[in-house]
Amino acid sequence: MTATRFAKASTLVALAVGWLVAAWLLTRTTVPGDLHAPHVDAGAIFPAGVLHRTAHYDGFLRWLWVAATLATLGALVLFVYLGPRIARAWELGRVATGVMVGAVTTLGVWAVSLPFGALQLWWGRRYGLERQGYVAWALAQWPALLGQVVGLTIALTVLLLLAGRFGRRWWLVAAPLFAAVGAVLVLVLPWAETLGTRPPHDTPVAARIRQLARDEGVGGTPVRIEDVHGETTAANAMATGIGPSARVFIWDTFLDGRYSNREIEVVAAHEFGHIAHHHIWKGLAWSLLLTVPGFWLVEQATRRRGGLERPEVVPFALLVLAVIGLAITPLGNVVSRRYESEADWSALRTTHDPAAAASVFRKFARYDLVQPNPPLWSYIWIDDHPTVVQRIAMARAYAARRH
Repeated sequence: MTATRFAKASTLVALAVGWLVAAWLLTRTTVPGDLHAPHVDAGAIFPAGVLHRTAHYDGFLRWLWVAATLATLGALVLFVYLGPRIARAWELGRVATGVMVGAVTTLGVWAVSLPFGALQLWWGRRYGLERQGYVAWALAQWPALLGQVVGLTIALTVLLLLAGRFGRRWWLVAAPLFAAVGAVLVLVLPWAETLGTRPPHDTPVAARIRQLARDEGVGGTPVRIEDVHGETTAANAMATGIGPSARVFIWDTFLDGRYSNREIEVVAAHEFGHIAHHHIWKGLAWSLLLTVPGFWLVEQATRRRGGLERPEVVPFALLVLAVIGLAITPLGNVVSRRYESEADWSALRTTHDPAAAASVFRKFARYDLVQPNPPLWSYIWIDDHPTVVQRIAMARAYAARRH
């Protein structure tokens, strides 16, 4: 082996080891390694009617996800074939032509995915979870499509310019650049998302939530109530933002009387746990870890067709990215479930209320029709949260640990 080859091999080994070490560090959580979660039998907790209803509702959505995924990949394969024809239809420069090819591909994929979204709305309305009308839903798709096209236009412009400037090494520049842009968006978007929301009313539960934030070391984190009751009966909450933009959004469907104050406190504490344990920051780190090899794979795949700098190759690059995204989905779900478990554990340690936590999880099955124990394939490919029975098991394990 020549000195040059040895140096390259050593560099690759060092990078691989560094990647694995970083991934290992990012997956570590504060959930005790010796925590013994007891076995929880869904049949002993939920009536047979609830188990049947959740299995029927969730089962349809799972197979709808499979069908939508296959349809999307099929549409991208079609546009890979049509890419050269679409590129020849535009008498523009290399970058502008590539952007137009990407825009046409995006519109085509969006059109293919639209019926699956309509089916999902129909299914949710049938079970009483969705309240949005079909016309309102259709009109609401256009802003998302516009944002997708604009975002892809900017991204493709940057990628095509980098590919033309740096050739085979464009991915070395693009990966950290896109990760940095992602961090800026995570910082800025929460302020825009706050528009149209409101702070909680000045009540004892609001005061208790503020105290929980202080107890978790994130005192001063804004909490906003998002009005969604006109669109859905499902209840949800989320933590978003980094640094000064970090905040917690709670859907007003948690406040319609179905959930007790203690249960709402558990939900808020869970979201504060995401912020306290820097899960959003860790998500940005994961985006960098995955974008670098992902873009490298795109470069290797597109090089056989002339490289990403060629406009007609854009649909193929989008197909490769979609396949990569599908392939790493199980890893993303594993990481997400670990972070969600840590947020659950943080909420238990802060509220000291495993009974309320277990009650919340049971109500997710009853009201949101979350199947308590989904099929393994769904758990691997779709589910980014622990199952309901796993979350109840953690609450019971915490209760046993206290005694």
